[in-house]
Amino acid sequence: MRMTRLSRCIAAAVLLTVTTSVPGPRLAAAPVMASDRVSPPVIEGDVRPSGMYEQAMAHAGDELSFEPGDRVSVGFRPRSTDSWPVGGKAPRALPAGNADGEQMQDSEQGDVWAGAPPPEVIRAFERAAPVDGPMIDPTLVLRATETASVATPQTLQTSNASSSLQREVFGFLPYWEVSDASTVLDYRVLSTIAYFSVGSDTAGNLLKTSGGSPTTGWGGWTSDRMTNVINQAHAAGTRVVLTISMFAWTTSQANAQAALLGSATARQNLARQAAAAVRDRGADGINLDFEPIVSGHAGGFTALVRAVRSELDLIAPGYQLTFDTTGWIGNYPLEAATAPGGADAIFVMGYDYRGSSANPVGSIAPLTGPTYSITDTIRAYTARVSPSKLILGVPYYGRAWSTDTDQVNARNISGTQYGTSATVFYSTAIGFLEQYGRRWDARDQVAWTAYPRQTCSSTYGCATSWRQLYLDDRQALEAKYDLVNREGLRGVGIWALGYDDRRPELNEALAAKFLTDSTASIAAVSPLAPTQRDAGFVVSWTGTAATGVASYDVQVSIGGGPWEAWLDATTATSEVWLGVNGTRYAFRVRARDAAASVSAWDDPTVVSAATSLAPGGFGQVVPSSLSLRSNPTTSASQLRSLMAGDTVAILAGPVSANGYAWYQVSGPLSDSLAVTFASSVGWVAATGGPAAFLVPRLARSATVVDAGLAGYDVGTRRVVSPNGDGLDDLVRLTWQNKTALSSLILTTYRADGALIGSQSLSQLASGPQSLAWGGVAGPSGSSLVPEGTYILQLTGVAAGTTYAAPSVRPVTAAQVARFGITVDRRAAERGTVGRLSGVDRYGIAPAVS
Repeated sequence: MRMTRLSRCIAAAVLLTVTTSVPGPRLAAAPVMASDRVSPPVIEGDVRPSGMYEQAMAHAGDELSFEPGDRVSVGFRPRSTDSWPVGGKAPRALPAGNADGEQMQDSEQGDVWAGAPPPEVIRAFERAAPVDGPMIDPTLVLRATETASVATPQTLQTSNASSSLQREVFGFLPYWEVSDASTVLDYRVLSTIAYFSVGSDTAGNLLKTSGGSPTTGWGGWTSDRMTNVINQAHAAGTRVVLTISMFAWTTSQANAQAALLGSATARQNLARQAAAAVRDRGADGINLDFEPIVSGHAGGFTALVRAVRSELDLIAPGYQLTFDTTGWIGNYPLEAATAPGGADAIFVMGYDYRGSSANPVGSIAPLTGPTYSITDTIRAYTARVSPSKLILGVPYYGRAWSTDTDQVNARNISGTQYGTSATVFYSTAIGFLEQYGRRWDARDQVAWTAYPRQTCSSTYGCATSWRQLYLDDRQALEAKYDLVNREGLRGVGIWALGYDDRRPELNEALAAKFLTDSTASIAAVSPLAPTQRDAGFVVSWTGTAATGVASYDVQVSIGGGPWEAWLDATTATSEVWLGVNGTRYAFRVRARDAAASVSAWDDPTVVSAATSLAPGGFGQVVPSSLSLRSNPTTSASQLRSLMAGDTVAILAGPVSANGYAWYQVSGPLSDSLAVTFASSVGWVAATGGPAAFLVPRLARSATVVDAGLAGYDVGTRRVVSPNGDGLDDLVRLTWQNKTALSSLILTTYRADGALIGSQSLSQLASGPQSLAWGGVAGPSGSSLVPEGTYILQLTGVAAGTTYAAPSVRPVTAAQVARFGITVDRRAAERGTVGRLSGVDRYGIAPAVS
């Protein structure tokens, strides 16, 4: 019996009797057997069951009938732009099928079927195998294209236009979507299709039969529908791989996985059977979905990965090998399992960050926000493995909850009385957003909607509540794709193909981001200290673009005034701003990429002075250590310690608890990009009694000049002709010491940055100071410098604090233009050396009151 998509979803769901005027979402819930509700398995990390697992369990009882397929006749040929390494080498051609579906279905559980490949397969593969790089066989592509152009009710509808994907796009195709004739595959935007899935027993035998008939997973893998998919995929340069799944979310599952991973014999058996299943089908690799890894068996999983790689390499080089992990790393052996001889890439399941019991409700795949997010996940993973080994999985589904209000991130009241939480596939969820009004959660960067719903049950009667549905629509997915491009990940993954039905917008999003790069550049000014001890201070910025940042534009706001141009089309990432004592400045930046696309300004408003702690503002840590906690209470777990002077962005608060006023913050902010992609979010005690632990500060890109050496000036006539004739023999340098100094040094630099010499000065008292410079340098001030242009830097110390004027980095084009002194000795030949106003030969005059 073949079930329609809707009937399969309804049959799989755990539903209550509901009476409502609002149509319910298309559901996919995961029933849990009573025997598995006790003694949960021992796992590591803050992990929870994935949507892949829940939906697999929901469809475990599907009654699907698959017709066995013909032998796959088209071997894989990589696209010319396919450059991601496979087995440590360039992608290469792979052979077509070794058996037809009926032969493979007749294979008993535990068998490693190995019939002789047809002669045409041998000839085609021998022709391609010696080439360790992309190849296209026009005859095979033409024949496959002609076959794929015929769409019948018994085949998946496809689009197989040639394309040049810039990254891997790895899509899971579950057997329940293979069985649905309405599933549409767009090979133009797919680099890899992972058939989901075939299981394994504790001895490492693929689950091929059940009660004398093929299992649903094995039946789908060997079906006529998958023959068609593989031929069409190969014609377009798209890989097809087999997913081997073994879960450990329940006690019985965990025990089975532990038995398999703990046995070298079982691991080798599974590796051999999995490789044979790929070889005989004419597929292109294996994906391992072991979630989670049972505690103590990470080493066994690594051994399994390496065994599978070895068995694939015995067939031929070039078979892809990946494995799946949760958003929380847990105990997955990332480094060991991706070392040479291991997997090519990791599929990171970037979803199910919130489940049915989440409170408050929100995105199941938050890009950013106060909770652990996808950005945190990417940072955690890239700290351990190269971004080129990571594929970020995204959900083609959302989740609905019953809530107490229609406000964003409302309280979860899901249950028997008001209706349970449920997964909602994209094709249904997007209709709810269109019907009830699409809203946008800027914190989590996700689309959502709210609508009233009545739920009736025998226990509570009929009750009405709000229903909130959060969904990654095109905008939300494109933001994640931008992150993939900016971070240089290997690619993006999809759970699951077919969940978008016939709607085109999600394929269009993939094309926009990975066929023609439309990822916008981003840029930000690095946080500045609230006050600057020098009038000339360094402003830095950073940016990223998929094609590389070509230049930046930087603007300044002076004293809270309008934005003014400072630097246009600069390639620098820092510069010295020459400020005035007591003045407040703010800065913003935008980036321009290699394609001349310009990003938005990182701060679109003029920043005002900081007066109080409030959401949207910034704070600075006062004590030497301040705990960042998971919740606003002293009993909450400590996430990290913030240090004195750290800057944090304030997200929420205040909340009173334990005698403190608590604020939710993100930080510390090492650069402005951290505000958008916060790595640490938690609560801090800002005040308690008379003490202040967090004080308001200016925005991250704003600062006030409070210079220790103020008013640095060399006058307007900046030429020294040291011949003693009284004309241009000296240049007078003036400044003001804010406080008495313990030491003061004059350092001379040439305009090209070369250090000429330094000498001590005696002008240490507070107040106005000056000296006359006659073109000398060195400890004794007696060495005449060669002709050229020079910068004089003052460095003073008071109470352990060092001050500099005009800046700590004095040799820049702007400072040379404003303060540079030119020494010209040609006039010396026409004059005589003498004395002037108490100045020794070419020396430094004392201060003149």
